[in-house]
Amino acid sequence: MILRLNRVRATAIAVLALLLSCTCTPKTPAEETGAEEPRTVAVTGVQITRADLELNVGDGFHLGVRVLPKDATNPRVTWTSDNESVATVSREEGQVKAVAPGSAVITAMTVDGGFTAACPVKVNGKSDPDPEPPTPPTPSDPGKPAASGATPTAGQLAWQRRELLMFYHYGQATFSGYDGENEARNIGIGQWTEELLLQNYKPTTIDTDQWVKVAADNGFGEIIITAKHHDGFCLWDNPESTTDVANARCSNHTDVLQGLREACNKYGVAMGIYLSPWDRMIETAGLSLSAYETKYKNALKDLMTRYAPVVEMWFDGNHAGGFNWPSVNQVVYDANPECVIFSNGGPGCRWVGNENGDAQQTNWATLDIAGRGLSPSNLPGNYESYLGSGDEGAASWCPAECDFSIQAIGDRNGWFYGASDSRKSARELMDLYYKSVGRNGVFLMNVPPSDNGVIDSKEVAIIEEFTRMRQSIFGKNLADGATATASSVRGSNDAKYGPRFLLDGDYDTYFCTDDDVRTVEIELALSGAQTFNRVQLQEYIPLGQRVQSFEIQVRRNGSWSTWGRGTTIGYKRILTGSSVTADAVRIRITASRACPVLNGFGLYNDTVSGL
Repeated sequence: MILRLNRVRATAIAVLALLLSCTCTPKTPAEETGAEEPRTVAVTGVQITRADLELNVGDGFHLGVRVLPKDATNPRVTWTSDNESVATVSREEGQVKAVAPGSAVITAMTVDGGFTAACPVKVNGKSDPDPEPPTPPTPSDPGKPAASGATPTAGQLAWQRRELLMFYHYGQATFSGYDGENEARNIGIGQWTEELLLQNYKPTTIDTDQWVKVAADNGFGEIIITAKHHDGFCLWDNPESTTDVANARCSNHTDVLQGLREACNKYGVAMGIYLSPWDRMIETAGLSLSAYETKYKNALKDLMTRYAPVVEMWFDGNHAGGFNWPSVNQVVYDANPECVIFSNGGPGCRWVGNENGDAQQTNWATLDIAGRGLSPSNLPGNYESYLGSGDEGAASWCPAECDFSIQAIGDRNGWFYGASDSRKSARELMDLYYKSVGRNGVFLMNVPPSDNGVIDSKEVAIIEEFTRMRQSIFGKNLADGATATASSVRGSNDAKYGPRFLLDGDYDTYFCTDDDVRTVEIELALSGAQTFNRVQLQEYIPLGQRVQSFEIQVRRNGSWSTWGRGTTIGYKRILTGSSVTADAVRIRITASRACPVLNGFGLYNDTVSGL
C-alpha cells in the first residue's frame, strides 16, 4: 500500500510540472461554452393593474404592475408617491399606506427604459399620525358551495355542453311531400293506406355516413333522427308495425337507424331518436288508446335497446294523445338511464315554445312541470311565454331546446326536404346561435336529407359558412392574459376560488363568494386595449342556476361606463352590443339567488356576421 501511494504521488508531481511549463492563452467564457451572447429584450411599456384607488386612513393596499413585453430582460420597477403626507409607497414592492385625508398619485417607473404608469389615490377619514396597519384576511377553505335548487343530471349537463344539435327529418314524406300533419296539403292523395306510404318511399341511395360527417365536421355533437313521423312510416324494422323499411313491398330495405348508429360511432357523435306519438296508420286502424300505448312502448323499447346508447328521446307534442307518460318515460330510462327526454314539458329538456329557434333573454333552466300540469299531451295557457323563459326557482331542471329548420316553411312544411324551399343564410344561423346557446338554450337545427339520400350541397355550403363565422368570432378570447381581481372571494382564498378561474379554460374550476355574499364586482385588467362587441359569461350549473341580474362595465381613457346589462346567465350567456375599445372590464353581479358561482368569461369581436 505504501509503495502504491508513493508511485501515485510521483506521477502527480510530474504532471503538475508539465502543466506549469506550458504557456496557454485563457479562453473567454463564450469560447469555453460555445454559447451565443444572451438576447436582450427591452421594456416597451408598463401598466398598473388598478385605474384608481380609494382608501381610508390607515388602510394598506399592494398595487400590481405589468411590464411589457412579458419576457422583458429587466422587468424591475420603482414606486414613488407625489404626496407622502397623504399616501406612502414602498419603493420596491408597491405597498401603499394611507396616511391622511387627501389625494396622491402613485407612480411606477421601469428601471429599463424609464416608462411610467400612474394610479391616483384618494384617502378618506380622519388624520392618524400612526394608524394601526390593517390585518389582512386569513385565507380559509369553507368548502365548495352547496347546490342551489335544482341541478342537472350528468346526461343533461353533457347534452347542454354539446350546444349544437342536428335534426334529420327523413321518410316517405321526403319523396311524396306530405306526412299527414296538415290536411290542406294532403288533399287528393286518396285513402291513407300502408300501400300508399310504401310506394312513396323510393330512395336509390341513403348515405347516412355523409349525414353524420357533415354534423361532425361542423361542430354538431348530436344528431336526432325521425324513426317514425306522424304518417306512421318507420325507418327500421319495427316489431309493432308492417309499415316500415322491412316490408317486402318497400323498394329500399336499408335500416336507416343502424346506418346512423354506425356513423355516430365512427365520428364520435351522440345519437338521439324521435318517435312520433301521433300515427295516422293507427288512426286508420282504429286502435284504442290503451292498445296503441302498448304497441308504442314495445316499439320504443326496441329502439332504446337496439340502437343504444341513445342520449335524447324526442316526444313530439303534436296530437300526442293521453298516454301514461311516466310509464312511457320509464321505458327510456330502463335502457338508457342518462337519456334526456324532450317534450313540451320535459322531464329532461323542454320545447322553447316556438319553432323559430330562439329563447327569451331571461331564461331559467328550471321549470314548474308539476305545477303547470305539463306533458307531451298537455300544454296549457300562454305556453310560448313560460316555455321561453322557464320558471325561476322551480323544482325541475328542464332547460330549453330551440328547434327550427334550415329550410323555410314551404309545401313540405319545412321539416322534410323541398328542393324549391328557401334556405336560411349563415348570418341567420349565427343570429339564432346568439338567441339559443347565447341565452342558456341548445341549438337544434333540422337539416333534412334530400331525395338523393344525402344532405344537399346547398345546405352543406350554408352550414360550412356558419362554422367559419363561429370560428372567426370565437377563435380568440380577447380577455386571455387579463389580471382579475374581485371585491369578495370565498374564504378570501384566491388560490382556490379566485376570479382567475374565469379564464383558465377548465369547466370544473370556478370563482365564487361566501354563502352570504350575493353581489360582487370582478375587475379584469386586459393585456392592452381590446376592441370587442360580444361578452360571454358562464355559471357553473352543476351547482344550480343563481344569477338574477348583472352588468358589464368598460374602462376607456381611465373612465368607467356601462356597456350592457342582463338578467339570467345559466350555462352560457352571450351579450351582443356595439363595438367598444377598452383596457379593462368589470362584471357586476347585482342580484343572485345564492352566492354567484362563475366558471367562464370571454370577450369577442364579431366582424363577420353583420349582426
